[in-house]
Amino acid sequence: MTLPGFDNTSPLEEKSIRSFSQWISDQIKALDLDNYILVGHSMGGKLALFTAFINHDCLPQKMILIAPSPPTIENMTAEEKKRMLNHPDQDSAVTTVEQSTNKKLNRKRFKYAVESQLKVDNATWKWWIETGMTNDISWAIKNIDVPTFVICSKNDPVITTNAIQEEVLPYLETAKLITFGRSGHLIPMESPRKLAKVIKKIIKT
Repeated sequence: MTLPGFDNTSPLEEKSIRSFSQWISDQIKALDLDNYILVGHSMGGKLALFTAFINHDCLPQKMILIAPSPPTIENMTAEEKKRMLNHPDQDSAVTTVEQSTNKKLNRKRFKYAVESQLKVDNATWKWWIETGMTNDISWAIKNIDVPTFVICSKNDPVITTNAIQEEVLPYLETAKLITFGRSGHLIPMESPRKLAKVIKKIIKT
């Protein structure tokens, strides 16, 4: 599912954790789903959590959060924020991919990872860096009773294992932690087969 403002899609007029999560909830209702699993990576992890909160009348069967942005405030230095706000910029996009990964991506995946950043609406990108990642939604998710699986890398340079242990797991009552060893932050691109295998196992559980 492509979020509004990403991959050259039309952005939302109002940009907030709630508006993005409401959009996801609307897609679930439009598809008439009553038995579904929410999966989110990075920013998508935070949105998945808040979607479960506002979708309390039709909760997901399970949630899978991959290297999720914490429900609290994601830690990023002022210098890094300034660099990432230089958008869209090819060199900056390349740097972001290189700094986010541990395993070398093949040429096709590397190109996709870079170009996907350049296809994000400027206002949407700016909102996430300046506001979205700093919004604390921990108050909303403390009582969500949904089996949740948190997949992270021991060597993630963006969302560290300390951040997962201190800013994610304490707010999830039924979370199970699954760790990868060699990947960085872009687990879906660095270890796609292993991730697919883990998700398949979770679905069958």
